[in-house]
Amino acid sequence: MAMASASSSSSSISIIIFLLLAPLCLSRESPSQIPNGTLDLSLLWYGQFTPTQKERVHDFIEALNFDAKEGLDPKVSAWWKVVESYQERFEVKDIYRQKKSNRTVAPRIKVKVVRSYVDEKMKYGKELTLGNGEKLVETAIGNMSKVVPVVLLSAQVRAHGVGFCDGTCQHNALAKIKGQKEPRRYIMVSNPEVECPGECAWPFHTADKGPRGMTYQPASGEVGADALVIQLATGLADLATNPDLTKSLFKSETTPYNDDVKKNHESSSMYIVDPATKCTRVFGSGAFPGFTGRIRVDPITGGAFNSHGINHLKFLIPSIWDPKTKSCWTPM
Repeated sequence: MAMASASSSSSSISIIIFLLLAPLCLSRESPSQIPNGTLDLSLLWYGQFTPTQKERVHDFIEALNFDAKEGLDPKVSAWWKVVESYQERFEVKDIYRQKKSNRTVAPRIKVKVVRSYVDEKMKYGKELTLGNGEKLVETAIGNMSKVVPVVLLSAQVRAHGVGFCDGTCQHNALAKIKGQKEPRRYIMVSNPEVECPGECAWPFHTADKGPRGMTYQPASGEVGADALVIQLATGLADLATNPDLTKSLFKSETTPYNDDVKKNHESSSMYIVDPATKCTRVFGSGAFPGFTGRIRVDPITGGAFNSHGINHLKFLIPSIWDPKTKSCWTPM
């Protein structure tokens, strides 16, 4: 009897151990268990911004990961998933690869604002130069080591001399920071409402070059607010698809996971640098110079939009190059 009792007890323990460990084994195959990388943003508001401009930027950032079923479609988060799909070209840890299909499941990239700093007095002047540009990036970083600095320039700041207003009003680049060995990647966005609305605020303002096309009302009611979102979205998408960011977020290898050299070359050519910049001035399907493509207009406010965020907020966001279809992906 004692032997039978011991055997029964041993079997029970084995069953309990199996039940405890089974979910852990299965989790490697479940996309829902794939851990996320977090893109922590530190915002520097340089100059004077309206409350609507600040709210608009924060609402857009929050909308990137908002994919609740109760929200309206199409969502901003669907656009962000195209950005996340760029992670599939790398060896982003073995956990992201499904064994049966041998394909990589793109990890999610959570985006959140961890710091927001305001300098209304514009400590480094009202004209952006290469020298004070780096100081602005340093200010945005502060004493935080693992953040992506985002410098937002108000309409009072002149930025034309350093490349802004030449088809774009955002930069996604590297800056050498004093006291740090490695250069830091940053985003700098300019409000083009005063300096060059014809370059960077279309379709809320008449274009300076090429076919002028139709102009629309911004969904927020402020040209500067919605133009900021378009430029910020472009910078974020270009930055988040950069291999350097993939490496820091997911500890990935920066080589395609397929061992076949020819296939590697074909796979790599699908992914381009700065995929949102590639699709500048494309906001919907059927777009061509002077025409935004298919977008919607709110019948009450008259605001133009192509996607939704939290609290049913409406945004007009740029298209992004989709490596799977080899074309500009649009929400509509």
